[in-house]
Amino acid sequence: MRKILIVEDEFIVAENIEAILEKEGYEVCGIAGSAEDALKLVQKEKPGLVICDIFIRGNVNGIELAKEFSKQLPIPFIYLTAFADQQTLQKASQTNPLAYLVKPFTEKQLLAAVSMAIITHYGNEADRKIVVTPTNREIEILNLLAKGYSSKQMASQLSVSEHTIQTHRRNLMKNYSAYSSSELIALAARHRWISL
Repeated sequence: MRKILIVEDEFIVAENIEAILEKEGYEVCGIAGSAEDALKLVQKEKPGLVICDIFIRGNVNGIELAKEFSKQLPIPFIYLTAFADQQTLQKASQTNPLAYLVKPFTEKQLLAAVSMAIITHYGNEADRKIVVTPTNREIEILNLLAKGYSSKQMASQLSVSEHTIQTHRRNLMKNYSAYSSSELIALAARHRWISL
């Protein structure tokens, strides 16, 4: 599943983007109408891609917001804007977006931009499956797994049942196409979800 955050203060535009993406099988983890809302959603949902309008309401615009994203997590993003003037393009290009869509855009243009952003940022077919960042609980489990904890020890440490830990581990293996715990740990370290 590919989690995408939409940062757009025009509700109708945001809902249209959400409908297009969900029809294609992407998971929209939220719609933020301001930079403040977007930063909260990034921390909570850890999206694999952000689609961000350059001119959003509030004190922080989309370009400044993208700089904040870069400080927190290496999240790829696509800019949306109704403006294609040279000054806006120049400012936007300094933040290294993976795509730039000028409104109004077509469904095909949006989907092509999203697909190319995923391929560019995540690389080959195997890596493109790894767009969804694990939940906070899954990251806790990955960290304990990397430290050599057994499922029973993890359950005790996290105050949950051993069955719950085993379910999380199975889901992690399945979601990230890992065949062993060591492969899962290596994958998590490579994507900087954990540090060894």
